[in-house]
Amino acid sequence: MSLLRSFLICLSMYTTIPVPHIIWEEKNMKYIFYSLPLIGIILGLTEYLLYILSLYLGFSSVLYAALSVAVIVLLTGGIHLDGYADTIDAVFCHGDIEKRRQVLSDAHTGAFAVIYTILYFIVLFASFENMYDKNIPVFIFILVFTISRVLSLFLIALVPSSANKGLLYIFSSKENKKSLLIYAFSLSLVFVFLTYILISYKFMLILLLILVIISIILIKYFKKVFGGISGDLAGFSICIYEISALLFCSISRLVLWN
Repeated sequence: MSLLRSFLICLSMYTTIPVPHIIWEEKNMKYIFYSLPLIGIILGLTEYLLYILSLYLGFSSVLYAALSVAVIVLLTGGIHLDGYADTIDAVFCHGDIEKRRQVLSDAHTGAFAVIYTILYFIVLFASFENMYDKNIPVFIFILVFTISRVLSLFLIALVPSSANKGLLYIFSSKENKKSLLIYAFSLSLVFVFLTYILISYKFMLILLLILVIISIILIKYFKKVFGGISGDLAGFSICIYEISALLFCSISRLVLWN
Protein backbone atom coordinates (compact mmCIF):
# COMPACT_ATOMS: atom_id res chain seq x y z
CA MET A 1 0.00 0.00 0.00
CA SER A 2 2.94 2.34 0.61
CA LEU A 3 3.86 2.05 -3.08
CA LEU A 4 0.32 2.94 -4.17
CA ARG A 5 0.07 5.85 -1.74
CA SER A 6 3.44 7.18 -2.86
CA PHE A 7 2.36 6.93 -6.50
CA LEU A 8 -0.89 8.79 -5.78
CA ILE A 9 1.00 11.54 -3.94
CA CYS A 10 3.42 11.71 -6.87
CA LEU A 11 0.48 12.10 -9.26
CA SER A 12 -1.00 14.87 -7.11
CA MET A 13 2.34 16.71 -6.95
CA TYR A 14 3.56 16.42 -10.52
CA THR A 15 0.35 16.19 -12.58
CA THR A 16 -3.12 17.70 -12.65
CA ILE A 17 -4.75 14.24 -12.64
CA PRO A 18 -7.37 14.06 -9.85
CA VAL A 19 -6.46 11.49 -7.18
CA PRO A 20 -7.93 10.50 -3.79
CA HIS A 21 -6.58 12.49 -0.85
CA ILE A 22 -3.59 10.82 0.80
CA ILE A 23 -2.13 12.00 4.10
CA TRP A 24 1.34 13.45 3.56
CA GLU A 25 3.34 11.51 6.10
CA GLU A 26 6.73 9.87 5.75
CA LYS A 27 5.50 6.29 5.33
CA ASN A 28 3.22 7.39 2.48
CA MET A 29 5.93 9.44 0.79
CA LYS A 30 8.71 6.87 0.94
CA TYR A 31 8.55 5.93 -2.76
CA ILE A 32 7.56 9.27 -4.32
CA PHE A 33 10.75 9.63 -6.36
CA TYR A 34 10.51 5.99 -7.47
CA SER A 35 7.11 6.82 -8.96
CA LEU A 36 8.39 9.77 -10.99
CA PRO A 37 9.27 7.71 -14.12
CA LEU A 38 5.66 6.51 -14.19
CA ILE A 39 4.61 10.12 -14.72
CA GLY A 40 6.85 10.12 -17.78
CA ILE A 41 5.15 6.99 -19.12
CA ILE A 42 1.72 8.57 -18.64
CA LEU A 43 2.84 11.74 -20.39
CA GLY A 44 4.51 9.81 -23.20
CA LEU A 45 1.42 7.67 -23.84
CA THR A 46 -0.80 10.76 -23.81
CA GLU A 47 1.45 12.48 -26.36
CA TYR A 48 1.44 9.36 -28.55
CA LEU A 49 -2.37 9.17 -28.46
CA LEU A 50 -2.51 12.82 -29.51
CA TYR A 51 -0.04 12.05 -32.31
CA ILE A 52 -2.17 9.16 -33.62
CA LEU A 53 -5.40 11.15 -33.27
CA SER A 54 -3.91 14.13 -35.09
CA LEU A 55 -2.82 11.94 -38.00
CA TYR A 56 -6.23 10.23 -38.13
CA LEU A 57 -8.12 13.54 -38.13
CA GLY A 58 -5.75 15.15 -40.61
CA PHE A 59 -4.52 17.94 -38.37
CA SER A 60 -1.83 20.23 -39.71
CA SER A 61 1.65 19.86 -38.25
CA VAL A 62 1.34 23.31 -36.67
CA LEU A 63 -1.89 22.43 -34.88
CA TYR A 64 -0.43 19.12 -33.72
CA ALA A 65 2.70 20.81 -32.35
CA ALA A 66 0.65 23.43 -30.52
CA LEU A 67 -1.57 20.78 -28.93
CA SER A 68 1.46 18.70 -27.96
CA VAL A 69 3.02 21.62 -26.12
CA ALA A 70 -0.32 22.36 -24.46
CA VAL A 71 -0.61 18.75 -23.26
CA ILE A 72 2.70 19.01 -21.40
CA VAL A 73 1.62 22.18 -19.62
CA LEU A 74 -1.93 21.06 -18.89
CA LEU A 75 -1.05 17.55 -17.74
CA THR A 76 1.87 18.56 -15.50
CA GLY A 77 0.43 21.87 -14.38
CA GLY A 78 3.69 23.46 -15.51
CA ILE A 79 5.38 22.47 -12.26
CA HIS A 80 8.73 21.64 -13.86
CA LEU A 81 8.54 24.76 -16.03
CA ASP A 82 8.16 26.76 -12.82
CA GLY A 83 11.45 25.29 -11.61
CA TYR A 84 12.99 26.01 -15.01
CA ALA A 85 11.93 29.66 -14.88
CA ASP A 86 13.09 30.12 -11.27
CA THR A 87 16.45 28.57 -12.12
CA ILE A 88 16.94 30.86 -15.11
CA ASP A 89 16.31 33.90 -12.91
CA ALA A 90 18.76 32.58 -10.31
CA VAL A 91 21.44 31.88 -12.93
CA PHE A 92 21.29 35.45 -14.25
CA CYS A 93 21.17 37.20 -10.87
CA HIS A 94 25.01 37.16 -10.73
CA GLY A 95 25.15 36.83 -6.95
CA ASP A 96 26.75 34.40 -4.53
CA ILE A 97 25.28 31.01 -3.61
CA GLU A 98 22.97 32.44 -0.94
CA LYS A 99 21.70 35.13 -3.30
CA ARG A 100 20.93 32.55 -5.97
CA ARG A 101 19.08 30.38 -3.46
CA GLN A 102 16.98 33.37 -2.45
CA VAL A 103 16.09 34.04 -6.07
CA LEU A 104 15.08 30.38 -6.49
CA SER A 105 12.55 30.73 -3.68
CA ASP A 106 11.31 34.14 -4.87
CA ALA A 107 7.79 33.98 -6.30
CA HIS A 108 8.41 36.87 -8.70
CA THR A 109 9.27 36.13 -12.33
CA GLY A 110 12.10 38.06 -13.93
CA ALA A 111 12.69 39.10 -17.53
CA PHE A 112 15.24 36.37 -18.18
CA ALA A 113 12.79 33.69 -17.03
CA VAL A 114 10.18 34.99 -19.47
CA ILE A 115 12.66 35.20 -22.37
CA TYR A 116 14.12 31.73 -21.87
CA THR A 117 10.72 30.14 -21.24
CA ILE A 118 9.52 31.54 -24.58
CA LEU A 119 12.68 30.15 -26.19
CA TYR A 120 11.98 26.78 -24.56
CA PHE A 121 8.46 26.71 -25.99
CA ILE A 122 9.72 27.67 -29.46
CA VAL A 123 12.20 24.76 -29.53
CA LEU A 124 9.59 22.41 -28.06
CA PHE A 125 7.03 23.45 -30.68
CA ALA A 126 9.53 23.12 -33.54
CA SER A 127 10.60 19.65 -32.37
CA PHE A 128 7.03 18.36 -32.28
CA GLU A 129 6.24 19.99 -35.63
CA ASN A 130 9.26 18.35 -37.25
CA MET A 131 8.25 14.91 -35.92
CA TYR A 132 4.75 15.05 -37.39
CA ASP A 133 3.80 12.53 -40.08
CA LYS A 134 7.12 10.67 -39.79
CA ASN A 135 5.83 7.36 -38.39
CA ILE A 136 7.09 7.94 -34.84
CA PRO A 137 6.71 4.80 -32.64
CA VAL A 138 5.16 4.96 -29.19
CA PHE A 139 8.49 4.05 -27.61
CA ILE A 140 10.04 7.39 -28.63
CA PHE A 141 7.38 9.34 -26.74
CA ILE A 142 7.79 7.13 -23.68
CA LEU A 143 11.58 7.38 -23.93
CA VAL A 144 11.69 11.18 -24.07
CA PHE A 145 9.41 11.82 -21.11
CA THR A 146 10.52 8.91 -18.94
CA ILE A 147 14.30 9.01 -19.33
CA SER A 148 14.25 12.72 -18.48
CA ARG A 149 12.73 11.87 -15.11
CA VAL A 150 15.01 8.88 -14.57
CA LEU A 151 18.06 11.08 -15.15
CA SER A 152 16.72 13.67 -12.72
CA LEU A 153 16.78 10.89 -10.11
CA PHE A 154 20.50 10.49 -10.80
CA LEU A 155 21.00 14.16 -9.97
CA ILE A 156 18.92 13.87 -6.80
CA ALA A 157 21.01 10.87 -5.73
CA LEU A 158 24.42 12.30 -6.67
CA VAL A 159 24.09 15.98 -5.70
CA PRO A 160 23.63 17.03 -2.06
CA SER A 161 20.51 18.95 -1.08
CA SER A 162 21.06 22.71 -1.23
CA ALA A 163 18.79 23.38 1.75
CA ASN A 164 17.95 21.81 5.10
CA LYS A 165 14.26 21.62 4.30
CA GLY A 166 11.96 20.35 1.59
CA LEU A 167 11.25 16.98 0.02
CA LEU A 168 14.77 16.47 -1.31
CA TYR A 169 16.25 17.11 2.13
CA ILE A 170 13.88 14.62 3.79
CA PHE A 171 15.21 11.86 1.54
CA SER A 172 18.85 12.97 1.54
CA SER A 173 20.21 10.17 3.73
CA LYS A 174 22.97 7.99 2.26
CA GLU A 175 20.73 4.93 2.38
CA ASN A 176 17.91 6.62 0.47
CA LYS A 177 20.27 8.08 -2.11
CA LYS A 178 22.03 4.76 -2.65
CA SER A 179 18.72 2.97 -3.26
CA LEU A 180 17.58 5.73 -5.60
CA LEU A 181 20.86 5.59 -7.52
CA ILE A 182 20.56 1.81 -8.02
CA TYR A 183 16.94 2.24 -9.14
CA ALA A 184 17.81 4.99 -11.63
CA PHE A 185 20.79 3.06 -12.98
CA SER A 186 18.67 -0.09 -13.47
CA LEU A 187 15.97 1.83 -15.35
CA SER A 188 18.60 3.52 -17.49
CA LEU A 189 20.02 0.15 -18.52
CA VAL A 190 16.54 -1.01 -19.48
CA PHE A 191 16.01 2.04 -21.69
CA VAL A 192 19.46 1.72 -23.26
CA PHE A 193 18.68 -1.89 -24.18
CA LEU A 194 15.19 -1.09 -25.49
CA THR A 195 16.48 1.84 -27.53
CA TYR A 196 19.15 -0.37 -29.07
CA ILE A 197 16.57 -3.07 -29.95
CA LEU A 198 13.66 -0.87 -31.04
CA ILE A 199 15.42 2.07 -32.73
CA SER A 200 19.11 1.63 -33.60
CA TYR A 201 22.58 1.28 -32.13
CA LYS A 202 23.78 4.64 -33.48
CA PHE A 203 20.73 6.46 -32.18
CA MET A 204 21.14 4.89 -28.74
CA LEU A 205 24.85 5.65 -28.55
CA ILE A 206 24.60 9.30 -29.59
CA LEU A 207 21.56 10.03 -27.40
CA LEU A 208 23.28 8.36 -24.45
CA LEU A 209 26.40 10.45 -25.01
CA ILE A 210 24.37 13.67 -25.19
CA LEU A 211 22.45 12.93 -22.00
CA VAL A 212 25.57 11.86 -20.09
CA ILE A 213 27.35 15.08 -21.06
CA ILE A 214 24.33 17.13 -19.97
CA SER A 215 24.23 15.24 -16.67
CA ILE A 216 27.91 15.88 -15.95
CA ILE A 217 27.48 19.58 -16.71
CA LEU A 218 24.39 19.87 -14.50
CA ILE A 219 25.98 18.02 -11.57
CA LYS A 220 29.06 20.26 -11.61
CA TYR A 221 27.02 23.42 -12.17
CA PHE A 222 24.50 22.75 -9.40
CA LYS A 223 27.29 22.08 -6.92
CA LYS A 224 29.33 25.11 -7.92
CA VAL A 225 26.60 27.71 -8.40
CA PHE A 226 23.90 26.58 -5.96
CA GLY A 227 25.82 24.42 -3.50
CA GLY A 228 23.55 21.47 -4.21
CA ILE A 229 20.19 20.56 -5.70
CA SER A 230 16.65 21.66 -4.87
CA GLY A 231 13.18 20.93 -6.19
CA ASP A 232 13.39 23.84 -8.62
CA LEU A 233 16.73 22.64 -9.94
CA ALA A 234 15.39 19.10 -10.36
CA GLY A 235 12.46 20.54 -12.34
CA PHE A 236 14.90 22.55 -14.44
CA SER A 237 16.90 19.40 -15.19
CA ILE A 238 13.77 17.54 -16.32
CA CYS A 239 12.97 20.36 -18.76
CA ILE A 240 16.53 20.34 -20.12
CA TYR A 241 16.56 16.56 -20.55
CA GLU A 242 13.13 16.60 -22.22
CA ILE A 243 13.91 19.32 -24.72
CA SER A 244 17.32 17.83 -25.54
CA ALA A 245 15.97 14.31 -26.09
CA LEU A 246 12.95 15.53 -28.06
CA LEU A 247 15.05 17.78 -30.28
CA PHE A 248 17.51 14.96 -30.96
CA CYS A 249 14.70 12.53 -31.80
CA SER A 250 13.19 15.12 -34.12
CA ILE A 251 16.32 15.88 -36.15
CA SER A 252 17.68 12.32 -36.23
CA ARG A 253 14.55 10.59 -37.53
CA LEU A 254 15.72 10.12 -41.13
CA VAL A 255 19.39 9.51 -40.36
CA LEU A 256 19.90 7.29 -37.33
CA TRP A 257 16.73 5.20 -37.06
CA ASN A 258 16.27 1.70 -38.42
